[in-house]
Amino acid sequence: MSLFVMPTITEVYNNIPCQDGLNPDWGFSCYIHEAELLFDTGAKGDVLLSNMRALGILPADIQSLALSHDHWDHTGGLGALLAENSAMEVFAHSGFTRETLGLIRNYTEPVIIDEWTEIAPGIAATGPLGTAIPEQSLAVDVADGLLIITGCAHPGISRIIDRVSREGPVWGVIGGLHTVTDEDIDSLEGLACVSASHCTDRINDIAERYPETFRPGGLGAVHRL
Repeated sequence: MSLFVMPTITEVYNNIPCQDGLNPDWGFSCYIHEAELLFDTGAKGDVLLSNMRALGILPADIQSLALSHDHWDHTGGLGALLAENSAMEVFAHSGFTRETLGLIRNYTEPVIIDEWTEIAPGIAATGPLGTAIPEQSLAVDVADGLLIITGCAHPGISRIIDRVSREGPVWGVIGGLHTVTDEDIDSLEGLACVSASHCTDRINDIAERYPETFRPGGLGAVHRL
């Protein structure tokens, strides 16, 4: 993958507030500026579009959209976003329902990811991991390794780190980590950046375990890596 020396990632949807003047709501979405790529769409289209505009990101700016998994708090903004820009490329996977894929097809044909796939220069999708709730994450090439961006990490962040580490050293993690086990917390050892937010149920434990590398995440957070 091509290298982003210093990618900039802005969280445009999150239930954890991090900047005034935005609308926190349950869900997650973030924008990778250099790739003009949006990851997930949050729960509500009007909230997504309002937050994006307040952060200076227009729907027309988005060249591609990657979706992590088929839960309402990550796909709820799909229709509103695609109605504003139907030209973007949409990356999904086989774990999405016929209903969600049909919604996308009202605007454009989705690209179905089944395995590790580069979807933009310097960015790969893992393909779906897990069985109960299939979910894919992103791996962004940064100066010292790979940054993982997760929606909810339903397969377990330790499993996601294990998969991504086969492609190169994992540098950090950003996003929702959902139900975090002791094994998951151990798997964050040695990472240079840990920014857990959204649905993570043991954020305080992670922050206390890794005080030097933990970075608060939330709506409006800007990660310059």
